[in-house]
Amino acid sequence: MIGRRILAFWVDLFLSVFLTSAGLWLLRQEILRGTDSADLFNPLRAWAEGRFHPVAWVVGLFLYFFLFLSANSETPGLTAFGLTVIRNADEDGRQRIGTSRALARTILLSGSALFFGAGFLPVFFNDRRLALHDCLSGTRIVRVRSRVSRPAETS
Repeated sequence: MIGRRILAFWVDLFLSVFLTSAGLWLLRQEILRGTDSADLFNPLRAWAEGRFHPVAWVVGLFLYFFLFLSANSETPGLTAFGLTVIRNADEDGRQRIGTSRALARTILLSGSALFFGAGFLPVFFNDRRLALHDCLSGTRIVRVRSRVSRPAETS
């Protein structure tokens, strides 16, 4: 399951970078199209003409993880690998984690990644395979057994 988590994270990272890049490009094009190129003192145009926007990247990555987790407790990467995020107390895995836990998990996830991935190391050393952001946000990642409910068999 650790391999699935790692692959899901990389898929999510790729998708979030792609979506953030596309969104920034569209936003920059609209700003450049809607402002006068002769206006040298327009800070919005100066921002749009810049090449690297680190704050916008951080906001885009944050929004990707937060919105997907708060909407259905899964990101596209987790869904692709048959994983979902549940509350620690939720044994059947049917409840969504909710907006507050999604916010906490996203903030703590960024903290886990901030120090060269040190927050992910506990996954290798505890029996429940919880990372630091899992422990502190009260969530865990589990494998989804079946997404389609099957009708009862009749004999």
